[in-house]
Amino acid sequence: MDLACAETSNRCIRAVRDRAIFDDERVINNLLNDEIFYIPTCDYFTEVQNDIQPFMRKVVTTWMLEVCEEQMCEEQILPLAVNYMDRFLCVCRIRRQHLQLLGATCLLIASKLRSTNFLPIDLLCAYTDYSVTYELVANWEQLVLSKLQYNLSAVTGFDYIDQVIERCSWSGESHLLRRHAHTLISICSTEPSLIRTTPSVIAAACLSSAIRGLKLPCQIVAVKDICQMLNVSVDTIERLINIVDNVVDKVASPAAPAQSQPEQSSTKHQPAGYESPGYGQPETPTEVENVYF
Repeated sequence: MDLACAETSNRCIRAVRDRAIFDDERVINNLLNDEIFYIPTCDYFTEVQNDIQPFMRKVVTTWMLEVCEEQMCEEQILPLAVNYMDRFLCVCRIRRQHLQLLGATCLLIASKLRSTNFLPIDLLCAYTDYSVTYELVANWEQLVLSKLQYNLSAVTGFDYIDQVIERCSWSGESHLLRRHAHTLISICSTEPSLIRTTPSVIAAACLSSAIRGLKLPCQIVAVKDICQMLNVSVDTIERLINIVDNVVDKVASPAAPAQSQPEQSSTKHQPAGYESPGYGQPETPTEVENVYF
């Protein structure tokens, strides 16, 4: 008998549809009931933090998104890591110099919880151009876990996408729907104005926006189904869809401040000929350095 493992690919293998998850209404109801416990409890920019501003969060979360994309992490890693960051900032005041360290630490924890291959600490240090050390990340991991009281199984917008898609007949009209919705969820995670928006509303808006972007013929029916399933009003979804579309436009526009001159920023601040052994070229966005971390 040959028991050798023939799997040689590192690509993500998606499990088959589980009827116990997608045919039971209690699953999505539990998500809706539990999500309130994982929403940041306050506007920490004004109530807790005195050295952190929204644009700084935008820069660091965009950096986190780029790390996840380059490392081909599972889609749920970024929303979960950003949720950890926001909840931590609601209960612990930090200096701006520690914000990227916090982002790296949250990526580490989220990847350990939701990924089969977690992001190593030395890899995360390389992505910060070694502005943080292995010891710092390891120590901050304990700090973040203690401040969150080890309550890590947060509900994010990502958790709703498959729940909705697998329950609706129109979901098979495009094989790109899931990918587009996940991309929009990740982009919304970087937007400071959506910090306290419930995950179900973000998921509904991103899925509806993806349906419209793909120009599926089921647009009107689909939006109604999503609103009914996630208990969200159509007016709320329409308002948030406009916000999502504006956020995407800013990311896609070459004239957007956070995305201006990316080629120059990656070469101007990167030492000539430098390459982290085994990890490829680590790139810290210019805007992060301009915040003086």
